[in-house]
Amino acid sequence: MADYWVSQERKYCDFCKCWIANNRPSVEFHEKGRRHQENVKKRLKNITKNSFKAQKELEKEDVTLKQMEKAALESYKRDIENNADMTSVAINQKLKDENLQIKGSTKVWQQLKSKEGDFYYWNTVTNATSWEVPAEGFMSVEEQRDESFEKAKKDLEAAEKERRKQGLLRAQQLKQEEEEERARLAREKLKERRVVDDLPPMKPAPIIEPGNPSPYGKWETIKETPMVDLQLPEQEYYECPIVYEPEPIVKEFKEKTVESLGNETGETTFKKRKINFGNRKNARQRLED
Repeated sequence: MADYWVSQERKYCDFCKCWIANNRPSVEFHEKGRRHQENVKKRLKNITKNSFKAQKELEKEDVTLKQMEKAALESYKRDIENNADMTSVAINQKLKDENLQIKGSTKVWQQLKSKEGDFYYWNTVTNATSWEVPAEGFMSVEEQRDESFEKAKKDLEAAEKERRKQGLLRAQQLKQEEEEERARLAREKLKERRVVDDLPPMKPAPIIEPGNPSPYGKWETIKETPMVDLQLPEQEYYECPIVYEPEPIVKEFKEKTVESLGNETGETTFKKRKINFGNRKNARQRLED
């Protein structure tokens, strides 16, 4: 059975902003690379930095709101003290009564219990102790227990409020991370769609039939298209004459034979060639023989 070409998918790395082959060896090789690991560390560092920055901004907003509320309360208090209307007078009177009640309820002496089971009294201002009951009153052990219980309750409420605040910050951070992840997935889908559109259309692989060993299918006979009569004007056929070149005439040269190179005395002589230039003289002609 013959093999045929199959297109391989590609994967986009959002950390490195590049495309890689979508197979396990390529992905592992890319993720173990130094560049990918540095980009991951950089992304985590940026996320931590942005979260810390957002938390600082929220804390700054809370401090600003508290300062605004404090300034508004002080301004409202000054307005009540300075104004002479019925509402301001009633509020000032109520505040004075509450302050007197608080001052009257504040007790300097507290009742304590020794190891033997006897009660003694301790002054929280002067740090003095006495076995006698103070005349200005004291705070019993039950009242101290109730006060500590109320204080612990307020501390728990403050801790719960702080925990809710931290939970709200964490929820906002998780929501921001989810939005970033959703935006990243949307960008990857857009990039995959763009890459698929840019690729040329793939041709379907040839189907190998059981009875046909060729992977390219059966042979098809090409049908010849009939000739189309263009209805052009007909012309008479003219045969051009054929011109033959004559064969060149080759002159025959007779071989000259020399019987001897000398005269009767045996001396060799050569015949001098006469050059006739008419009335002109040869510039290269010797004056002497």
